[in-house]
Amino acid sequence: MNAPAAFGAPATSLPSTRETSRPREKLPLEIALEALEGRFRTQILWGLFWGARAFSELMRNVPDIPKKVLRRELTEMERLGLVDRVVRPGSNRRAEYSLSPLGRTLRPLVGAMYEWGLLRLRLERRLHRAFGGPLPVSPDVRLDDECPGEARPSEG
Repeated sequence: MNAPAAFGAPATSLPSTRETSRPREKLPLEIALEALEGRFRTQILWGLFWGARAFSELMRNVPDIPKKVLRRELTEMERLGLVDRVVRPGSNRRAEYSLSPLGRTLRPLVGAMYEWGLLRLRLERRLHRAFGGPLPVSPDVRLDDECPGEARPSEG
């Protein structure tokens, strides 16, 4: 025997809101992160910022990327409107990849990520020299702070 429904409610279940509502729109940050997601996507973009590249050239310029992954990433980037693919005339199905106008708008963002990476690398190297190994970076460590054991440039 089934248990009676609580408070006189019918025993049938209501449809879930997921079934009846429209899917929500993506937030702007979600869209931006989708364009840059994955281990290799920013490296592929970085290579294409300097001009059109053949698939084989991208393979050489993106460290440790498997051929299958590069093909999948380029296809997805083309689907997102970030990359244009042009088959070279007279070649044996050889394609050349370049950034679309939308893809070129990512240059300041990826450039800022590159600059941040340089700052982080510099800080890690300073900490390694000063303390003999990697340390977690505290938010109160500033890049212009003097590290113990670090020679300060002479002021001329």
